[in-house]
Amino acid sequence: MTSNLEILYTERIHTIFFDLDATLVPYVQAELTDAYFGDLHTFAVAQLGSQADRFDEAAMQGFRAMKQNDGSMSNIQRFRQVFYQVWPDCPVDVEAFYEAFYNGPFEAVRRVVRPRGKEKALLRGLREKGYRLVCATNPVFPLSANRRRMSWAGIEPADFDYVTNYDNCRYCKPTPGYFQDAAAAVGAAPELCLMVGNDTTDDLGAIDAGLQVILVTDYLHVRGDRPTEQAGAMDFASFLQFADMLPRVK
Repeated sequence: MTSNLEILYTERIHTIFFDLDATLVPYVQAELTDAYFGDLHTFAVAQLGSQADRFDEAAMQGFRAMKQNDGSMSNIQRFRQVFYQVWPDCPVDVEAFYEAFYNGPFEAVRRVVRPRGKEKALLRGLREKGYRLVCATNPVFPLSANRRRMSWAGIEPADFDYVTNYDNCRYCKPTPGYFQDAAAAVGAAPELCLMVGNDTTDDLGAIDAGLQVILVTDYLHVRGDRPTEQAGAMDFASFLQFADMLPRVK
């Protein structure tokens, strides 16, 4: 993987996309996955008893459908469509179930986060220079879940010009349409955008949409076999220095 940043035309960038999980919110992916699904299942058992496993299966099918969404409906509409195909007589409303989880027990997942305390100042500095900021987290969660996860890094939706979530998106990473739609939402041409992430599949998908990419290597999530040579790479401390050196937007 290259750390050469000469490929980035920083004088042209005016919009920066930030991944959330393991990029702005620092943690080891496996630890977060175990904590999230473990706590979610415990909540499902408390709400549904012996039917919790059936809920888990319907939810997983809905999640996969969101990841493969074709753009004909929003991600939450696709999720609900498939969830209720799998379990048409579910005794709870699935969105209300998740809202109760994200506004309650989900906070305990914070235990796996490794705070840096630098994210708020980073975003503030970039906005003061005139950059548009997109929270480009994979839109398989509602805004309430994104808000909660942001709080673990001391940031909030108001720090961004746009936050992707399952209500306002019709694709997921790494589909090019996801990045193109998000760029359009803030009035940006994709070639004037920079994606900052940590996933060698999801975040490198931005290249196919015309964005430039930096991979943050602290909690790099290596998946698939996509070449990384077209992206810059650096740890988070180096990215802070890089951000300091970015020029003001003209």
